[in-house]
Amino acid sequence: MDRSNWISAFLMLWLLICVGSSPLSVAVYTSSKVGLPAVLPCSVALQSDHTPHIQWQTISDSVFERIGEELLQGDSYRDRADVPEEQLVRGNCSLFLQDVRFSDAGIYESYMVVGKSSIKNRIFIQRVQLAVIDHKAIIHVKTGEDLILDLYTNQAEQVIFQNSTESDWTVLWERGAVKKGYLKERGNKLTFRKVSARSAGTYKVLDSEGLALSTVKVTVTEPVLPKETETLQFTFGKATSMPPLSLITLFLTFILMLQIN
Repeated sequence: MDRSNWISAFLMLWLLICVGSSPLSVAVYTSSKVGLPAVLPCSVALQSDHTPHIQWQTISDSVFERIGEELLQGDSYRDRADVPEEQLVRGNCSLFLQDVRFSDAGIYESYMVVGKSSIKNRIFIQRVQLAVIDHKAIIHVKTGEDLILDLYTNQAEQVIFQNSTESDWTVLWERGAVKKGYLKERGNKLTFRKVSARSAGTYKVLDSEGLALSTVKVTVTEPVLPKETETLQFTFGKATSMPPLSLITLFLTFILMLQIN
């Protein structure tokens, strides 16, 4: 065995010992809400004289690969996956996913590639299970106020609504469709202007597969009217301006004495 093969064999054995003794060699679990970022943890001991070569994959797909400044992203993870080079050289091989999708849920594995160009070996580092969950919220608004609904992500394709007193669902918004007059879209937020009592109910934000990215329960209450407040204040004012009982008694006594005389 020549010198280069001895070096490759020693490096592979050294990595096996370092990774195998790490607590991260067992599966870990992480979760993220759909549309938000996710971090899949990973760390490995590195030799300073070698450029680290990292690979991430699922059971069926290649996710991400980096060696130095060169990187490859899987088709389903294009512009969304990264292992930053400045962190990788310090042994942090964590995978950063942006705009997480429901389809991203599953098991991921990371590997370190070692050896010369002619003879390469993959060393298993970490297995991570990612769970992706939807958003849920409860919003309270008053009649006449605006309702702001968060879409969270560009994955949102439709918003449907079910009134509190009905069973049918109504489409309120669709991406790319003509917007209704009472609806304003800005960024990943929808504003429903001047809601009424009929705006109370359940709102669902759906993706292209019809899956609920978020479910929002909305309650609408009537505000206290200014006239009602003024009436209460006026009534209270009249009650407090009445003369004391002792003055009324004194006055009646004086009238009675005049009649006797």
